[in-house]
Amino acid sequence: MRWVVISRPRFLVALVFVAALALGYMGLRGCTTGTGVEADALLTEALENTRASESYRYRIDSRLETEGEASSYFSQIEGAAVMPDRVYIKGTLINSPIEMIQIEDTTYMKDQITGQWLVLKGNRLAQSELFITELNPLGVLNFKDVPEIAYVGREGGLGRAQDVLELKPMVINPFLEMQFTDFDYRLWIDTEDQRIAKANITARSKSAPNQRLLIDIEFWDYNKEIAIEPPETAPKEKEE
Repeated sequence: MRWVVISRPRFLVALVFVAALALGYMGLRGCTTGTGVEADALLTEALENTRASESYRYRIDSRLETEGEASSYFSQIEGAAVMPDRVYIKGTLINSPIEMIQIEDTTYMKDQITGQWLVLKGNRLAQSELFITELNPLGVLNFKDVPEIAYVGREGGLGRAQDVLELKPMVINPFLEMQFTDFDYRLWIDTEDQRIAKANITARSKSAPNQRLLIDIEFWDYNKEIAIEPPETAPKEKEE
């Protein structure tokens, strides 16, 4: 048997090197799995739990950003949804105030000048590209595939901590697919109920490469009691 004698300084250097490798490995695993769940599994569970919610409130801030110009806001909306077919929104859309209620296949829209509610039978307005995200914010979370995904870390403390994911998905959204490309998502997932609390989305315009779409969405009050009813004032009816 041969004994290898290592001087104390060299031994300490070797020990520090081994410890650094171990910490680096643990850190790499932490970036991949976070709380012990792989990033793709965490995303799948969060999407399933979020879509299975019976109700929620949300806030949407969407805008177009062009290099060298001020941002052009498309929508600043607060809303609530009760599954499967009740939605209420209020805010601004293309710099115009809007307040709208969707119940099954009927849309109630408030005339901002007269204060009266108009009734539109059928579901065409709610399905139009103009309202596709504002009335269905979960629609931007439909993906064909997610080729790139990474666990970023955990934010928050003893309150409502959130796990953060970054991904580059292939979206399933006719309007977004037609107009934009190169989607980047950053999702905040509540560690207690495993639902999406916030989403930041950026994409590049297909027609103007120097223009970007930015969408910020916040979700809260999952599965809370939320009442969405037709307006009490007598509306004027209008058949589509």
